[in-house]
Amino acid sequence: MKRNKIGTGMIVLTMLMVGIMLMPSAMASTEKQQTIQVEDAAQLKIEALEAKIGEKGMQKVADYLALQASLPDVVKCMPFRGLAFAATDPESQAIKMTYIDNFDVSKKEKKRYKAGLQDIWGRYPDQITKDDYAFMSELGPMIEEEALREHSVVGIKWATDNHPDFAYYACDGSAYRNYASSAADDPDDDGFELPLYRYYNHYWDADWNIGGAPGRCDGFAGTAQIWVANGLMADAHHDFGLASHYLSDTGNPFHSSGAVDQIGNFLDNLFNSNNHDLYEGYICDEWNTGSTYEFGEYVSSNTRAITVTDPEQATKDNADFSAQYFDYIWDKINNNPQTFDTDIYVAYYTAQCVRQTAKYNHGLYDYIM
Repeated sequence: MKRNKIGTGMIVLTMLMVGIMLMPSAMASTEKQQTIQVEDAAQLKIEALEAKIGEKGMQKVADYLALQASLPDVVKCMPFRGLAFAATDPESQAIKMTYIDNFDVSKKEKKRYKAGLQDIWGRYPDQITKDDYAFMSELGPMIEEEALREHSVVGIKWATDNHPDFAYYACDGSAYRNYASSAADDPDDDGFELPLYRYYNHYWDADWNIGGAPGRCDGFAGTAQIWVANGLMADAHHDFGLASHYLSDTGNPFHSSGAVDQIGNFLDNLFNSNNHDLYEGYICDEWNTGSTYEFGEYVSSNTRAITVTDPEQATKDNADFSAQYFDYIWDKINNNPQTFDTDIYVAYYTAQCVRQTAKYNHGLYDYIM
C-alpha cells in the first residue's frame, strides 16, 4: 500500500510539473492572440481584391510601387509625368504614337513630337532633366485632347456621396454625425471659397508642396476644437465635416499631383482636366453597394484610424500616399477614356486611396473630439 501511495504521489507531482511547464506557453499564446488586431471588413475587402488580382498581379503592383518610390524628384515634378510613365508599357507607347499621328499638324511637327517623346521614354526615369519640362508641357495637353477626341465620353458626373460618407462614418456613431455629413460637401459650393482659391484650396501637390488643402483642414479642425471646449457639439461636428472635406480631397491622386506647371504654378486648367473629371465620375459610379467595386464600403466598414496629431501634416501625408498612384491611373484613362474603368489595378489603387482616407478621417475625428 505504501508503494502504491508513493507511486500515486509521483504521478500527481509529475502532472503538476508538466502543467507548470506548459503554462508559460499557453499564457504566451493567449497574450499573442490579444495583440493580434482583428481584421475589419474593409481590410477583408482589400484582401479579396488582392486575391482576384492574383500573385503575379500583386507582383506587378509591388514593382510599380517600387518604381514610384525610386523616382527622382525631377521626374515627380515633371508636367504630364504620366505621359513619361508610358515608357514602362510598350502598348501605351503605341497608343501615344497613334495619337500623334492623328494630330492636326504638319508631318514635320508629328516627327518632332514622336522623336521627342521617344527620347524621353529612352531616358526615363534616371536621365530626365528640367530641360524636358517645356516639351512635356507642350505635348501633354495635345495628347489629352486627342484621347478625348478619339474616345468621346458622355455623362461625366462628379462624385456626390464620398465626402459625406467620409465624415459620417468617422464619427463612430455619434448622435451629431449628421451635422458632419451635411457640412462635408459645403466647400464645393459656389462662393464657399474666394474666387482665386476655388480649386487651389482643394489641392496639395505632394512633390511641389503647393496647395491650400492642408491649411484649410487645419483651420476648420481648430475651430471645431474650440466648439468642443465650449460644449457646442453640433457646431464642432459641422466644422469637423468641413475639415474632413479638405483632408479627403488629398486622398484623390488628381488632388495630389498633376496640376502644377513647369515653373511651379498651380493652374486651374491643369486641375480641371478631362482625366480628372473622368476619374471622379468613375469613383461616383463605383461608390455605392451593388456597383462592381463598391468603394463606399471601404469607408462604411472601416474601423481603423491613423493617429492625427497635426491636421495640416495629416493632409499632406494623405497626399503623399495618393500621389504614388497618379501615373498609372492617368495613363490608363488617357489610353482609353471609355474602358479604363475595367482595369482592376485602377480599382485596386483607388480602393487603397479610399481606405487610407477613411482611416485618416477617423484619426482626425479622434484628434478633435
